[in-house]
Amino acid sequence: MQVSVIIVTRNEERYILNCIKSIETQFEKDDKWELIIVDGMSEDKTKEIASEYLSSVDYDYQILENEKKILSAGWSIGIKNAKGKYVVRPDAHGALHKGYIKYGLEVLEQKPDVTAVGGALETKAKGFWGGVIKEALSSRVGVGNSSFRTATQSGYYDTAVFALYRKEIFDKVGYFDEKLVRHQDNDMHRRVKEAGGKFYLDIRMVADYYCRDTVPKLLKQMFNIGRYLPDVMSDGSLSVRHFAPFIFYMVLVVLLLFGLISSVFTWLALLIFGSYLFVVLIDSLLRVARSKKIAILLNILIIPSMHVSYAFGTLVGFIKRLFYI
Repeated sequence: MQVSVIIVTRNEERYILNCIKSIETQFEKDDKWELIIVDGMSEDKTKEIASEYLSSVDYDYQILENEKKILSAGWSIGIKNAKGKYVVRPDAHGALHKGYIKYGLEVLEQKPDVTAVGGALETKAKGFWGGVIKEALSSRVGVGNSSFRTATQSGYYDTAVFALYRKEIFDKVGYFDEKLVRHQDNDMHRRVKEAGGKFYLDIRMVADYYCRDTVPKLLKQMFNIGRYLPDVMSDGSLSVRHFAPFIFYMVLVVLLLFGLISSVFTWLALLIFGSYLFVVLIDSLLRVARSKKIAILLNILIIPSMHVSYAFGTLVGFIKRLFYI
């Protein structure tokens, strides 16, 4: 077995078949590969849809259960049961473009210093709000300097998404930390780098990623990403940019509190926040000009809302750690 493809999923009935079918396009008839689906006790028809579809395929597959329901536990289950020399972890919300795994194997064979190779994400959307959210998640103003969303050339980076790994690395650094609800990738990739591993991004490797398609779902996602940041803060897995929204809004709050003493601080806070909104506005207008879609102007509201939700989640995470809640 050369490649094990692992999909960790929970309640993804709308996306699971699209993901599976994109994986099938990666291989020729005689290729040695397997598909492993690790289902996190889905409450919808994800498992039934996958089981029914896979019952008629002619390649090896496994459907396993993840009683802990979280991603880190699911990935560990998948890797432990994988027979392949390489493992790749596409998201159930995603779909691999043809050649994704082939290009990844080429990199690993040509560059022995690379431990894992990933690709670039093309954010896709469903529905009106999904289209607006897609633009927010494709913007540097919205998501910062996220290499797999903004990279324009192949090279060595500090992480890899939908990565193809040399399976042997997990024998060296262990499996995913099942205490982590989020940011398990950051923790794992820190350990890989400490063991001398390197990450590579190949822009020939492209995958679609379907973003949340309603504002409440997006804000819940951002809140949870922020909420679990403090859990991996102390081990060096994160950089300052991960805390940028929290730092920004905390500075504004402090300035407004000092504004009770002197109006100078209030005006400074308003100037900073106004400049921030101006940057968001310019970014949104540029995107409208490029796409000819006036609805993108709604990012003037969406991007700040994302950042507020992310920052508030981070604050909640710090409070929970402080009081051991």
